[in-house]
Amino acid sequence: MALCTVAAVGAAAVVLVPATAPESSSGDTALLSVSVDGGRTVELGPAETRTVTVEVTARDDSGIRSVDPVGLWGPNYAALKVGRMVCAPFGPDGTTSRCTGEATVAATARALFDDQAGSWFVDLRIRANDGDRYLSKNAAGFSLKRTARLDLASAAPARAAVGGAVAVRARLLRADWDDNTEIPQQGAVAYLQFRPAGGDTWTTLAAATADARGTLALNVPARLSGTYQWYAPGDKWTTSALSEQLPLEVDGSGAHPGQ
Repeated sequence: MALCTVAAVGAAAVVLVPATAPESSSGDTALLSVSVDGGRTVELGPAETRTVTVEVTARDDSGIRSVDPVGLWGPNYAALKVGRMVCAPFGPDGTTSRCTGEATVAATARALFDDQAGSWFVDLRIRANDGDRYLSKNAAGFSLKRTARLDLASAAPARAAVGGAVAVRARLLRADWDDNTEIPQQGAVAYLQFRPAGGDTWTTLAAATADARGTLALNVPARLSGTYQWYAPGDKWTTSALSEQLPLEVDGSGAHPGQ
């Protein structure tokens, strides 16, 4: 009999454990737009701290009471905190509001790591004055990338004879958030471009792949006076980079080096 009593008590205890339902959207609250840093890619240097604006536009027949919380989430459990969102209604009926807040993005203080660059998303909850709400775990996306830089420590000579070979070199570096420095971007491709003197159109001459030191090197024929530059298009994790311009004066007339 005692055993039956214990079993009954245990069963009752299991039944009495409350079930928690996940919060969900309700009513006519609508998300109209979300932007991070004005829709631009967030670019962060090796030891840089930036403040970016998060803007949410929402609508409800009763008006918007608040947008909170807002979270920014990235690869490998990366997260950024968004400060208090301030909402201001606009339009004749006040049913639509634009809410803005700020997030600090820092490469220092072990806040971000190299493997957390790439595609991020916005998680938010919107509350209306009548109790309606809108929730989204992926309300919008944005890119957070490591900056890249083309260093022209070894540049093309300022003058050459027609037909001579011109060695054009550069180093392609990118931000290292782990150690707050710049490191070679080995294996990345960059393009050498040329614009003839007096012209306004750049022509891509050739591509080069950065070696272990990030070095890019090409030998091109000196045929026409003009200007060279390097361009690295970047990727999902790293920004593009454009070098300083390298002027070259060629003695005598010649043809475009791309011809």
